[in-house]
Order: sequence, then C-alpha cells, then structure tokens
Amino acid sequence: MPVLNETRCRVCNSTNRDYYEKIFYESGSKISCRRMSEMALDKGESISRKSFERHFRAHYTPERIQELVEKKVIDAQVEKAKEDAINILDEVKNNLIGLKALMGQAKYSKNVSDTVAVFKEVRMTLLEIERLRSKLSTSTSLTKADLYKEIFFACSILCSECREKFLVKLDERLKQKGYQ
Repeated sequence: MPVLNETRCRVCNSTNRDYYEKIFYESGSKISCRRMSEMALDKGESISRKSFERHFRAHYTPERIQELVEKKVIDAQVEKAKEDAINILDEVKNNLIGLKALMGQAKYSKNVSDTVAVFKEVRMTLLEIERLRSKLSTSTSLTKADLYKEIFFACSILCSECREKFLVKLDERLKQKGYQ
C-alpha cells in the first residue's frame, strides 16, 4: 500500500509520524491538534496545530490507517513468536543442563573420548543458546526470517540426530501454537 507523503508537510516528514498517527488513531480522531502540537514539542519538534490539522485532513488516508492497523497486528504476532522461541530455547537449555548433570554423575565411561565429545557439544550448544537468547529479548525487533536464521544457526552445532529431533520438536510446537 502506498503511503502518502507530502514533501512539505512537517508531520509527514517527522521521524515521529507513526507515533503521531497512532495517537490520533487510538484516540478515535478525538485528540486535539493543539495537544498533538504540545506532544511534538515534548519530542523536540516544532509542529504547529495548523500543520497537524492539514496533515490529518489531507494526508491521513484510509490506506494509511489500514497500514497502521496491519503493522500493529504483525508486531503483536512477532512479539508472540519471539516469546515462544525464547520459551523453546529455555526448555532446550534446561534439557541440556540436565543431560550434562547426568553425564557428570556417571562414574566411568568405556569410551572417554565419546564422553568428552558429548560434553563439548553440550557446552557449545549452551553457549550458542545463550548468544541467541540474548538476541531474542522481547525488546528486539527481529523479523520472522531473522528469527528462523538464528534458530537454524544455533542448530548447526548439534549433531545431525539432535538437530533433527530439535527441528521436529520446534515444528510440532509451532503447529501447536498456530504459527504453521
């Protein structure tokens, strides 16, 4: 959808345009343009009441309103997906920590090199999960594609059997949550 943007309009050219239009939309078009001008001053911008009146009369189109509504819905879906991904990563992390603890309790191993390899893999996976987890805080703005790239990157250090199990579990979880 094209966004109408008049080159001389101070509101259209404001870095806070989405914010002003969101406030206007959420108020049901009832907020005064004088109040909008005061809000602009609070944000360090000098936009007159008249500029807001002209903007909302001439540039605030039904398409722009629909775009803002769709953006709000998409943002909510992305936030929900990020929360679910964080929960899945926390669950995987807890399982790996449990596995590491169980392996530490084993007194002897017939094949020490296998045990060392598993310890290394668990340690590397935990480090990668922590790296990914920090990127996925709910305050980030990762796109859905970025989120998938990060998850698949984190899986790349898993053995093929573990990676396959993880991807199956992730797919089941996403279907259960209605994302696929």
